[in-house]
Order: sequence, then C-alpha cells, then structure tokens
Amino acid sequence: MTVKSGRPKRVRLVDIAEKVGVSRRAVSAVLLGTGGSRVTVGEEKAKEIQRVAKSMGYQPNFAARQLVGKRSHTFGLLVASAGDPLRSFLIQHLDEEAAAHGNRTLIGNTVIAPDRFDKNVQLFTNSGVDGVLCAVHNWLPGDRTDLLKQHPCTVFYEDPGIPNACFITVDRADAVRQAASYLLKQGRERIGLALTVKSKKSEKDRLRGYKEALNHFDKSFSPGLLYCASPKHKDAHASHDVDTLKWSFPEAVVDDLIEQLVVGEDADAIIAHDDYWAATLIKRLRCRGIRVPDDVAVVGYLNHYLADFTDPPLTTIDLDHMTAAKEMVSMLERMIGGEELPAEQRRVLIKPRLIVRESA
Repeated sequence: MTVKSGRPKRVRLVDIAEKVGVSRRAVSAVLLGTGGSRVTVGEEKAKEIQRVAKSMGYQPNFAARQLVGKRSHTFGLLVASAGDPLRSFLIQHLDEEAAAHGNRTLIGNTVIAPDRFDKNVQLFTNSGVDGVLCAVHNWLPGDRTDLLKQHPCTVFYEDPGIPNACFITVDRADAVRQAASYLLKQGRERIGLALTVKSKKSEKDRLRGYKEALNHFDKSFSPGLLYCASPKHKDAHASHDVDTLKWSFPEAVVDDLIEQLVVGEDADAIIAHDDYWAATLIKRLRCRGIRVPDDVAVVGYLNHYLADFTDPPLTTIDLDHMTAAKEMVSMLERMIGGEELPAEQRRVLIKPRLIVRESA
C-alpha cells in the first residue's frame, strides 16, 4: 500500500511550462530573470506565464537562483526576539531600510531554544539569502564564526569579537560623556554610574566617558559612585515571561543600587544602565520618599518609548537606531555587490544624543 504524504507537491518550472505550452527556459526567464538576451518572451506570453504561475501557487526557489548567480533580494535578520524591547526599534528600521533597497527580510528569532541561532543560520543558507543582518545580543548563544563561514556577507550590530567582521556600534563613551556633562552643568555634584559587568568592553567604554566628563569639569573620580551589578546579581536585565506576556525587572538590583549610591554615597544623580533600570529606579526611589529629580536626577540609556510614560518622563540617551539601520543595510549592499571593504570601513561608530525630559 502506498502512503501519500500530506505535504503539497512543489510546483516546478517545467509544470508551468507544460501548462502554458512553452519551454522551461522561457518560464525561467520570466519568473527568475535567467537567460539574459538569449531567451526572449513576448509580452502577452510573459503575462500568461505569470498568471499561470500564480494560479498554480508557484514559489520561487531562491537557493536555486543563487546557484545561477541571481540575487534573491532577501536578507536574513537574526534577532533575539522580534519583540525585544532593547532592539525593537532597530529591528523595525532594519526591515524598513531593507525594503527601501528593494529587499525583504526573513526574520529568525533566536531565544526560543539554545540552538535556534544556528538553526536559523542554516535556514538562511537553505533559503538562499543574499546576506545577513545580525542584531542578537553578544551575551546570547550562537556560533558567529560559523555564521560568517556560511554567510560572508554579514553585518553585526555590536562588535562580535571576530577579526575583520563588519559591524555597527554606538559610541557608548560619548553617550555617558554627554549624560554626565549635562548633569554637571545642572549643578549635580555626586553623579553615580550604574553598570552590569565592569569587565565588559561596552561597560569599560561607558566608564571611560564618565571619567572624561568628570575630568573636563575638574571633578575627581570616586569609586564609591560606581555601581556594578555583577557578580552579586547575576540577573540584571528585564525579562519576558512567555506565559503571562509580561516584562519584569529584578527590583533587588535597583534596591541594592540605591543603598550604595544614594544612601551610602549621597548621590544626587544616577546614570542608569538602560531605561528599564531607570524606570525601576524612579519607582523604587519614590517608595523611599526620595523625589526625582529634586533629590536625585535619573538618566536612562536607550530612549525606549516607555521613557515618555514614566513619572516623571525620563531623560535618556537615544542610540539613533534609524541611522544604525541605514548604515548596516548600506554596508551589506556594498558587500553583496562584491565590494571589498577596507578595514577602516568595516566598523561604523554611531553618535548618540541626549534627550532631555523631566527626570533630570
């Protein structure tokens, strides 16, 4: 007995050719753009081929197009999650910018399971994408080296730590330099800086910008005003509960921060690690009767849309994700076009900007 598969049969070019009564090469020329000037198809016949292909549910094999040197005009877009609050604006702008260049994006969410990063890379390979945009946080799992092997045309958001990799990153030192300088100009004397892991390069850059601002205003650096969540708090990031669809932040981290910086060091301003830290900080300070910004000014980092809805509205650093997306897509298009980028053009630094609201 023969058991039939429930999977629908893939419509082939030859199936369409037989239906229309033309050669397979003619169908390929119309639907895939192959053959160049060697294959000519009349306008009416081309319209008939397209009509029949649509009626039969034909889907082009983009991997096959790559084998004959044709672009799929599809970008793989690797993200932690399409709903990731730290990268949601970037993901939106990347998709929009890809479309503006005549491409579509195939989004691969990587936080569903530990091996999802690598499976999505293979999916992109099987789908014949022209290149990959990787917006997955560096601390999340995934073989970036293998990604580059399979897709040499890949652009990362943030330095993946791989020699000669192409990436876009925000100038974190300048971000904190701007925030600290603004607070000092406002007359704040004891400005605290909240970090996650002091040893990370990104956090070292923030600390460098902080110290540069202090030095510019002839202020000395006080180690007590530097708060590092790790190693005491291993989880210092907002998290998403997939069952309740709620985001939460470990308030114990912020309570500890308040004890060290505000209670212990009399900080009159705090530059938070991100907007989630800052929003939680405003809430926990209020619980202690500490007024923002009268007693303690608070500055965030990201300019997430929640910044307008905190009470008071949050002063924060905008990372200019729109410019980052434009630079990432532009770089990827150049690579796909066969351009060999010199070392100095493989790294683009995005300048952030301070958005002043009522919390500082």
